[in-house]
Amino acid sequence: MCTADWHLLLEYLKVLLSWPPISLVIAFVLITRFRSAIDDFLKRLVEGNIFGQEFKAVPPERQSDSAGVTEDGLAKAAEASAQLPEPQPAQVQQLPPELAGDPLAPAAVAYVRNNPAQTVLEYKRVLFAYNSEKLFARIYGTQIELLEFLAARRGDPATLTLLVRFHEEHQQKVGSADYPLWEYVAFLVNFGVVAVAGPESAREYSVTQHGLEFLSYIKTNYPHHWNKRAY
Repeated sequence: MCTADWHLLLEYLKVLLSWPPISLVIAFVLITRFRSAIDDFLKRLVEGNIFGQEFKAVPPERQSDSAGVTEDGLAKAAEASAQLPEPQPAQVQQLPPELAGDPLAPAAVAYVRNNPAQTVLEYKRVLFAYNSEKLFARIYGTQIELLEFLAARRGDPATLTLLVRFHEEHQQKVGSADYPLWEYVAFLVNFGVVAVAGPESAREYSVTQHGLEFLSYIKTNYPHHWNKRAY
């Protein structure tokens, strides 16, 4: 039977119960028993000073509120996103009855929509050609000569006295005086090819830009007949 060395045993107990070893035992016990509380504290920790033992954590009520706000915000955002209207396909423009049966109408409407400025230019050209044809079908040969006379004056207005001869020639060719002078000239004014200015007792007449363009149009499109209109 061995004899215990009480002196050596006391030295072992002294070492085991000294501060570093016992502190590890205490730390292990504390971590095991208060693990959830320590984990919650670490989640709320925002500032700290390890050696100075200064720590700052968000209070539990603020942490739960913040998490709730975040969750509520995400839920509201998801709900709002779900309620957004889905993009609708472009609606097909309803065509008027006059175009409903025309197979070329949709393409023409699409061209107008995609090229508004060019469409306006084309419209002006067509309208000018239409008005020019309409005027050319009704104008007399002597009225075309009157326009040529005013155009040759290059903006210098002419009095009504200078235009009388064209009217007289018209009456001679027609053999009738039923078409008065004022109506003969007013026809050109109403079509916009002749402009009138001055008081009634001293009227002056000049060709307009539209009148010059009309002369150019008939000369281009009717090179052999523009000056062969009757009367």
